[in-house]
Amino acid sequence: MKNWTISDIEAITEDAAREMALEVLPIKEHTVYLVDFGGYFGYSCLVFCEGHHVYYANDYQLHHPTMDRAEIRTFFVESLNSTLFTEAEILEPMKSYDEQTRKEYFLHNYYGMRKDYVSIFGNFSDKKYEQEYRRKTASMIYDPVAFAYYAPEEADFVKHHCELLKELVKRRGNVADNYEYQKAAFLHEMYNHEYGINWQADWDVCSNFCPGELDYHGYEDNELQRYFDQCKFTDTQRRAYLDARTQYYEETRDWM
Repeated sequence: MKNWTISDIEAITEDAAREMALEVLPIKEHTVYLVDFGGYFGYSCLVFCEGHHVYYANDYQLHHPTMDRAEIRTFFVESLNSTLFTEAEILEPMKSYDEQTRKEYFLHNYYGMRKDYVSIFGNFSDKKYEQEYRRKTASMIYDPVAFAYYAPEEADFVKHHCELLKELVKRRGNVADNYEYQKAAFLHEMYNHEYGINWQADWDVCSNFCPGELDYHGYEDNELQRYFDQCKFTDTQRRAYLDARTQYYEETRDWM
């Protein structure tokens, strides 16, 4: 059996994935192929959309060493149903902050892979690479949501992609006075930024909710209102933030 590398796997076409597949699953307008690579990667799921390999959404047995195949298959299906979205789902009213972040992640990292693209990330310390990159992208269209360039004929796709994110962000504004949503959102980011031991915790957390770049004012409590003001938080958001902070300290007091 071939000794697969991650580069080999990410280069697999949909035709090849179909031939290798033990099972094919339709999930959220994507096609998922369950494949056994053996060796290091083992039982894996390969994700495709519109004929393109959305390999950032792939998952492999090596990440789940304690699971048997049946458990891994169940995990793959549940995980992909949580991380992949249809366009109709993107435009639904927001239910939770967790859902919001998963949808934004999908648009930034997965959605754009359904078309050929050139990423803005690369080895620009290599002058030859940079020259070739500049030549290749000179006539291409930049997509700020995907952080990538697309061919001129994909102009409508890029426009639509940007509109999807714009509509998603708009839905965040619709929950500005939803206390439970806001409290859960702030608490999520407090844990994400290790609030209790982070000297710039308020700046880090509030930056996730600021419509622009948040100015740094220090870490004293009397500076918190300046962060609230710049973020244009409603009274509901301010109350939810303070209550989330109280809950964070209550939940972490035993291990801080």
